[in-house]
Formats: sequence, C-alpha cells, structure tokens
Amino acid sequence: MNIVAVVVTYNRKALLQECISALEKQTLTPAKVLVVNNSATDGTTEWLQQQQGLFVVNQPNRGGSWGFYTGIKTAYHAGADWVWLMDDDTIPDPDALEQLVKAAQKMEQAGEPFHFFASKAVWTDGNPHLMNIPQVDQHFSGKHPDAWYEEQGVLPVAFCSFVSLLVSREAIGKAGLPVKELFIWNDDFEYTTRLRRLGFKGGYVPGSVVLHKTPTNYHANLFTDSAANLWKHRYGIRNELYVRRINKGYGSFLRNVAKRFVVLPLTIMAKRKEARWPFIKTVWQGTWQALSFNPEREGVE
Repeated sequence: MNIVAVVVTYNRKALLQECISALEKQTLTPAKVLVVNNSATDGTTEWLQQQQGLFVVNQPNRGGSWGFYTGIKTAYHAGADWVWLMDDDTIPDPDALEQLVKAAQKMEQAGEPFHFFASKAVWTDGNPHLMNIPQVDQHFSGKHPDAWYEEQGVLPVAFCSFVSLLVSREAIGKAGLPVKELFIWNDDFEYTTRLRRLGFKGGYVPGSVVLHKTPTNYHANLFTDSAANLWKHRYGIRNELYVRRINKGYGSFLRNVAKRFVVLPLTIMAKRKEARWPFIKTVWQGTWQALSFNPEREGVE
C-alpha cells in the first residue's frame, strides 16, 4: 500500500520538526513524506533543504487550502494509493497511521469499503480539540447495524477536518482537489462533504490519535474569539456561505446572507464584551465577498 503523508507548513519550524519526527516513528511508516512549504521565512526552508528522505514542494503562501491542493495533487501523480493529510502542528501518536489503515482494511473485508478516515484530534491536555471534532453521520445507512460500526472502531461521518485525514486514490480521482482559493477554514468541510455527496463513505477512527498542538483549545466563535483571529473569520464566513450555496442552493445562501447582514451583528452586540465593531465589520466583509466568490472545483488530472 503506497501511502504518502502530506504536511502543509508555514513559519512553524519547531512544530514541523516535531511533526516530521512523529511521522518517522510511525509503526506503519508512509512510503513518502511530502512537505508543502508555503514560503516560510523562519528558517523552515533552510532546514528542509538539509533533510534527507523528505519530498518538498516550495510555493508562494496562498494559505493552507492551496497547500492541501498542491499536496494532494502531487501525491496523486506520484502514484499514492492513499494520501494522509495534516498541518505542521499535528503530532501523530506512533500508531496513528496503522490504526487508520486497519480501519480501512476492516471495512474492505466487510464488503463495505470506506474511502476517507479521520483520526481523533486532541489538545495538549488530552481533551478533544474543539476545531477538529468530526460530524458523525446521523443519517448513515450501511450494510450493518449501527452498533457494528462502533464495535469495529469506525464511526460513519458526514464531514471531518484535514487534521489527520486519510483519503483513497479512488476518491481523489473522482472528487478532484480541494478548492485552493478558500485560503483557510472550511476547505476540509467542503472537501469531505463533497466526498460524501459523491457516494464515498468516511469514518472517524477514535483509536487513531493525533495531538493538534495549537496555542489554545479553541473553536471558531464570533462571540468569544480573540480579535487576533478576525482575518480568519472573514475567510471563514465567506467560505461557509460559498459551501452553503454549492450544496444547498441559492435560496438557502441568500437567506443566510440576510442573517449575516442583519441578525448576526445584533447577536454580536448582545454577546460580545469587547471588539464588537471590528467583528461586525468582519461579518459584513466576509458576507459581501461571498456574493461574488465563485471558485471552480478542479479535477486531479
């Protein structure tokens, strides 16, 4: 099985080194480790030049989404059977990949192949990372009783994050690549939702554990988040509306545009204790940009 691990990095040299070290210690090692370097300026580029055995793609910094776009495309054309995706602040447990592969093999042997698998992402205190909790598919209809999937350690999901996601070549070949223009946030939601809509089944594998080593255990929240993350929310709002339009149509899109122009600012005023106006402006900016944001999904060929 030809598995290519893809790590997207930008200006987090120490975390990247920790991530690469963890990949080298896997009980089931990837055939290749591909690092997509988004023009880091903190010494990462020089460090990567000194490493043996790593495959590196250097590109301009156009966000994490473009990094995953490049990583999946490069791995696919290198002949990968499966692509294992993660950010540079993802530190996999030694058996994280082995557990994902075992899950894939179980489902294949059971006559119900799944085509993408998500690890359990935890924060430094061992609690689940709030940004990476997969959405279990409440409407899943499989060949087996619901309890059977839990016994196998594979819970069907509707969508999940790129923080340790294993995707099959077959799924990539049909679904194509992530939308590179999303830049940050909702790119993984869009991509895994696309996989599900194309009929590919995905599973959450709690036995596969990775540490998502962010400064805090946070979830994107307009009412409590720091003003330092305003720029991320602008992309997130725009991207969420884009995904809504392509998945649920213009009616749902326009209703939510109206909510973000009128209702959400009032809610921010009521719930936020500080930086209300900057967050309201960010909501309006992201919503306005969504009206004309229409990137194309690209195939892998």
